[in-house]
Amino acid sequence: MKFILFIRQVLGRHTKTVLYGSVFVLITNILQVLIPSLIGDAVDALKDHFLARDILRISAIILVLELLKCLSRFLMRYIIIGASWHVENDIRLKLYGHLLKLPVSFYNRSRTGDIIARVTNDLTAVRAMAGPGVMYSINVMFLAPAALFFMFTKDWRIALYGIMPFPFIALMIYFAGKRIHVYFRSVQESYSDISAHIQENLNGIRMIKAYVREKFELSRLRELSQKYVMNNKKVIRLQSFYHPFIDVLASTGVLVVLWFGGKRVINGETTLGVLVSMIMYIAMLVWPSIAVGWVVAVFQRGTASMKRINDILEEEPERQDEKDILDRLKGDIRVDSLTFSYNDEKPVLKDISFDLKAGRTLAIVGRTGSGKTTLLSLLAGLYDTPHGHIQYDGIDITDLPLSHLRASIAYVPQESFLFSESVAENIAFGKEDADNTEIKRAAVLAAIAGEIDEYPDGYDTMLGERGLTVSGGQRQRLTIARSLISDAEILFFDDCLSNVDTRTEMTILDNIKTVIRGKTAVIVTHRLGAVKDADEILYLSGGEVIERGNHEDLMKIGGEYAALFDEQETLDRMEAEK
Repeated sequence: MKFILFIRQVLGRHTKTVLYGSVFVLITNILQVLIPSLIGDAVDALKDHFLARDILRISAIILVLELLKCLSRFLMRYIIIGASWHVENDIRLKLYGHLLKLPVSFYNRSRTGDIIARVTNDLTAVRAMAGPGVMYSINVMFLAPAALFFMFTKDWRIALYGIMPFPFIALMIYFAGKRIHVYFRSVQESYSDISAHIQENLNGIRMIKAYVREKFELSRLRELSQKYVMNNKKVIRLQSFYHPFIDVLASTGVLVVLWFGGKRVINGETTLGVLVSMIMYIAMLVWPSIAVGWVVAVFQRGTASMKRINDILEEEPERQDEKDILDRLKGDIRVDSLTFSYNDEKPVLKDISFDLKAGRTLAIVGRTGSGKTTLLSLLAGLYDTPHGHIQYDGIDITDLPLSHLRASIAYVPQESFLFSESVAENIAFGKEDADNTEIKRAAVLAAIAGEIDEYPDGYDTMLGERGLTVSGGQRQRLTIARSLISDAEILFFDDCLSNVDTRTEMTILDNIKTVIRGKTAVIVTHRLGAVKDADEILYLSGGEVIERGNHEDLMKIGGEYAALFDEQETLDRMEAEK
């Protein structure tokens, strides 16, 4: 019962289609088991000196049955295997849709290569189970009983002798199937390791070349590949043993029938036609016996892969938008006693509080590792926070639909990411209906327009994967342009000018001041000179706010902010004097 429910879960809305295809499987098997009986009748007809027209009549019937069998076999394969491709498509869309709903924390602890392996290789195994696996399972379930029925109808004594080896085949399949499930899961996991390794290496190919690590990475892949081969060899070793073993046992049944049935024919206890039919039926049972072993392997691989897919589907998604869409957020942000840690470890943020009115600018500064990016990620709703710690326009962030919250925020992350699309498409990603004028204006504001004009195809220039065909500073400015093109009332900038020279930085900051006028802005940066005009500055250290105020107030205090500002000013002067 559990197995049937599992198959129904896999087939989903295509269960009825597979059932329709099963009708043709039944028809195919009925036609197949009729033919040996007719051939036996034809043999007996020769013995009894039937007329030629009787032989022709039986031959014509056999020919028609064969043609009908071919047609029904085509239809069963077309319907069931065709449905399996739709099953794969449905599961892929469901899995990918679920991946889009999962929180950032899931991706922090998951390998991209492993996820890709589940969306590709594991899905292929599930499709094989849903298509050929289901089809041959139904085939075996219909063909074997039908053949046995005809065998016992014709001569139950010969039938009993003929099926003696088959209980041993059933035991062999049972014990082998349990081992195959374990082996196939190891195969899929080792495939994921290879996929993850290659994906990481391709993303970090520049580092590999820079540090001359080609041989090391190749040797590491060789180890992973060898592990994959060894896991597959375990499966092959088992299959290589029980497939011939099943074949031998099943063929033994043919020899037993030939020996025992031959004696009955000689003694006149049965006819030669019956013996011929029985041999054909026993030979017909050899295929289901072998097919059962193959089906077991396919189902074990499919269930192991489906388990890996379900591991992702069972991951808790982000809270979904069940509330009505609210009016556009004005931009009031209130944070009250916010403490946060990753995976219940040491707190990254401790007792953070501030009140940012709409249309004002807040700067969050501090040395590396002080918690600035984490705070901005929490404000953007990328991680869950307990109720009552972050509010937008007086509404707790946990009560806001996530899509509504994020649509109100233009977020420039610390790590710039560009898609393998054109420059224009990357900028327009920030606004779905952006036109060319808006795209170019955003590029001007991000101080990247002049360089885009020098690209081979201007705004139609295709960028390489992750935007690696342009410099780090250009990636940052294209990402800034993407945010500036949006109509969001709230803007978050997370240290997005670290790869830009000072002169360009000042140009961008002046442009940003124009754009954010009247909007709420939170700027995270390590360059204090970039946020001197902010309405309020929070200085973080060890996840705590140790200083707050505007630039003049913090300089008067003479604390860590002032010390860091003077340090950066000195470095800038020294750089300018070179």
